[in-house]
Amino acid sequence: MSIDLSALTALSPLDGRYRSLLVETAAIFSEYALIKKRVEIEVRYLLLLSEHQLIPAYTSEQTQQLQRIVSDFLIHDAARVKDIESTTKHDVKAVEYFLREKMTELELSGSHFIHLALTSEDVNNLALSLMCLEARNSLLVPKVKEILRQLAEMSVVYQDTPMLARTHGQPAVPTTVGKEILVFAYRLLQELKQLEATPIAGKLTGAVGTLSAHQAVFDQADWWKLSQEFVTSFGLQPMMYTTQILPAETYSKFFSSLISINSILIDFSQDMWRYISDGYFTQTVTPGQVGSSTMPQKVNPIDFENAEGNLGLSNSLAIFYLQKLPISRLQRDLSDSTVKRSIGVAVGHAVLAYQSLQKGLSKVVLNEALLKTELENHWEVLAEPFQVILRAEGDTSGYEKLKFFAQGKSVTAADVKNFIEGLSISDSAKQKMSALTPLSYTGLAQQIVHAGVADITAYLQGES
Repeated sequence: MSIDLSALTALSPLDGRYRSLLVETAAIFSEYALIKKRVEIEVRYLLLLSEHQLIPAYTSEQTQQLQRIVSDFLIHDAARVKDIESTTKHDVKAVEYFLREKMTELELSGSHFIHLALTSEDVNNLALSLMCLEARNSLLVPKVKEILRQLAEMSVVYQDTPMLARTHGQPAVPTTVGKEILVFAYRLLQELKQLEATPIAGKLTGAVGTLSAHQAVFDQADWWKLSQEFVTSFGLQPMMYTTQILPAETYSKFFSSLISINSILIDFSQDMWRYISDGYFTQTVTPGQVGSSTMPQKVNPIDFENAEGNLGLSNSLAIFYLQKLPISRLQRDLSDSTVKRSIGVAVGHAVLAYQSLQKGLSKVVLNEALLKTELENHWEVLAEPFQVILRAEGDTSGYEKLKFFAQGKSVTAADVKNFIEGLSISDSAKQKMSALTPLSYTGLAQQIVHAGVADITAYLQGES
């Protein structure tokens, strides 16, 4: 039974439930987008041959006609390519035949030069690299920058707000909310810079990487130079040392950066989930929102949970790409082709996650009263500075004294006062210890936030 494709019949949730959130992603990675990229590459290659007088040159008007085949390429054109493919059983050859048809309709000569000396991978690798380039520049980097901006702003707002830090899930020492958020922001900054700086390569080297067919038919041309010029014209880094396929390291670097960014954001999502669970943050409620089908009181941290799930899906695919794409039997095999078609799925889940995170961050409100109360209930967190001060005073058993005093115990302000008064140390040391409270023992947290946010601001303003 045939069922028309819709949001309710789509096999993938990216094309069903989440389709309205991924319009930009679909515009880059859809089958239509892939076919249009192939058409563009074939037309530009034909014009390359014309410009270098390797074939009869096209006039300015004819060049514009050819360029309009690309600019005016619509869904019905892609459907025609798919119709041809149903006969050829070959997607790139179908594009070649489509262009021959269009050139005949336009009464343009030279249709037999379409795809001349190219192998399918000369077209496909450039198409895929262009899709990755566009996704990075117009989707991934801008969306992660927005998250980075949100985190930097939160860091500044909460730079002075003390909170109890936990290690191994146990009360450790105080920090500030702004400093904790800043750590994630700064980690994100480093990986975002790496993603932006990662070159994306492309190749035009023929069936086995030797440009043999090009040299055979156009031996008067410098194909070593022309190949590099053609690839560079797309904004890609030319790779001249290939088999039939482009070495996968260019994609490996791209996905390694994506995995690192996603992993940082998984870490952040899980911490935010815990902070919300502990009541550090509350969430504003959207009118009409239901938290549970049976428990009316609930406001679930669904945005951070959705982000975590989608980031995990994206990374699972990206990790597989890292394992699979660098491996190809001899010159190539087709096992990579079906894998590469799913790259948009990995990007789509990442984009969904970034959108969820932005939404979640816009809804959280810090419960400063709770943070203050929690710190005031944990005076034992001053065991760290106290033992350091004692040891600096020459007390070799300073650590052991604090261990006996505070380990596994709930310590009050009065307990701390009595402890200090009972110590045989200098008055200046006692004054240092007495001046400390769980609310004030935050070290250089504010300075750390200032320095980190300055770097982030410079990057976002394009100064780095």
